[in-house]
Amino acid sequence: MILYRDDNWLAVDKPEGLATHAGSPGELGVVEWLELHLGLKTHVISRLDRGTSGVLLLAVNAEASARAQAIHESGEAAKFYEFISHKDSWAAGNKDQWLCEDALDGKSAATQFSCLGPLCTEDTAPRAVPLFRYRARITRGRKHQIRRHAAAGGTPILGDKQYGGRAHGRLCLHCAEVRWPELEDPIYSQLPPSFHSLARGDSSASRLGLALCRDRRGDWLQQITNTFRVVHRDEIQNLPASIEVFGDWFNAVWYDETADSNKAAGRLNPVLKQVMKIYHLKGGIVRTHHRNPHQTNLVTKTRTVGQEPPETFTVTEHGLQYEINLLTTQHTGLFLDQRDTRRRLMLLSEGKRLANLFAYTCSFSVAAAAGRCEVAFSVDTAKACLNTGKTNFAANDLADTGKGKFIQEDVRKWINRQTRRAEKDPAEYQTLDLVVCDPPVFASSKDGGKFSVEKEWPWLAKSLGKLMSPDSTAVFANNHRGGKHGFYRRELEKHFAEVVDLRPPLDFPVAEGRPHHVRTFWCAKPLDQ
Repeated sequence: MILYRDDNWLAVDKPEGLATHAGSPGELGVVEWLELHLGLKTHVISRLDRGTSGVLLLAVNAEASARAQAIHESGEAAKFYEFISHKDSWAAGNKDQWLCEDALDGKSAATQFSCLGPLCTEDTAPRAVPLFRYRARITRGRKHQIRRHAAAGGTPILGDKQYGGRAHGRLCLHCAEVRWPELEDPIYSQLPPSFHSLARGDSSASRLGLALCRDRRGDWLQQITNTFRVVHRDEIQNLPASIEVFGDWFNAVWYDETADSNKAAGRLNPVLKQVMKIYHLKGGIVRTHHRNPHQTNLVTKTRTVGQEPPETFTVTEHGLQYEINLLTTQHTGLFLDQRDTRRRLMLLSEGKRLANLFAYTCSFSVAAAAGRCEVAFSVDTAKACLNTGKTNFAANDLADTGKGKFIQEDVRKWINRQTRRAEKDPAEYQTLDLVVCDPPVFASSKDGGKFSVEKEWPWLAKSLGKLMSPDSTAVFANNHRGGKHGFYRRELEKHFAEVVDLRPPLDFPVAEGRPHHVRTFWCAKPLDQ
């Protein structure tokens, strides 16, 4: 991930799909991700498009950032990109090398191109549509410079629909080398997995699909955790499944309810073999979901592939340990789609009072306690989940701190009880500084009855706002795929002055036209005290 680092400069190997800088308050670009997860503050001195991978050089301090401007203007720096096109430069009349100096947006620009030949070697299977590999050199880049100049030269980049490239799973443009006058040696980035998959002539959609998944993650997540999603739901075409790594094991979920576990495992086996080899896994579980016609909950059937995991084991995230169960529970014990939110909460929690509602295995509470909160109330109806939460506290040497309070109760009853206390003696009631409210879509309990997130959401937003301090923060989340995002957001805006949509983590890419896998709102300044 980190290609080079000194007191002035930091070079990273940017994955495809990650912006250089966040385009919205709830998004993490490279700069925001580095600060949130690694504590590295950087300055942007040049950008790579969201779809472009490879070497991205950043300044570590303001002085270096100022010098970078002069370096760019002098033309002392050089960047070398590789890209793939379905067009042959000879057919376009450019032969093996050519220079494009078309002005862009009224500014001078120059790109030196060279053709590296057909992408496939002689020992790979021939393609219906041949692909060609190119190299491009620039000194100072303009917006979409290589993409626009490549298209002007008759060799549009594969995956670049905006400038005439053939449809593909990504923009096939990669910054392979940067030469910087203040650095003795060039900085290199290896070509991404999907480039190698195309070069091999992989005919399997699953092999290329998995390579594209790896392009979107790089090795960034391994810097902070040993658990992550390697394949998101519907990320590989015609594969209705997700695959997650938990330490030495995988957890695969098949979402097609018409398939039995044997059929699902058969479809997944080619991908699972690759995943096990790439990530050095021992084995794992394939889960298939089927709706019980007599009840509303999901019934899970599992099948082991490779070695069977132990009933429980631990994984790490930002140095914290969490217990995982792949064999006997509906969920694994840790929701990976809230990784970024746990980190945000941990960094904000010092001295704060947290209510973690629908706490499940209390991972938010663990993160807050590790961040030195005053107290973390974990509320859930499931005793087994709270017991796992206690185990997580103990595993992180937090059990004896007195910060963890575990309450087995329906969340609605707990909120009503807190509301009565606040109304009875508002001067003595200790308000909440942090709230996490991540309810299930549907549930039922003996003491609270049936629960529907769509029905209860407005009441939760209103009631919790009244229990919070004026400068407090709340996280509201749900994974109601069939729900309307606008409805959930508008209900929060009635009770909080600031509501920000948090983009899912790196390993949960947002597909165009697909429903939200999880919606998470960062809310501040409650209005209902």
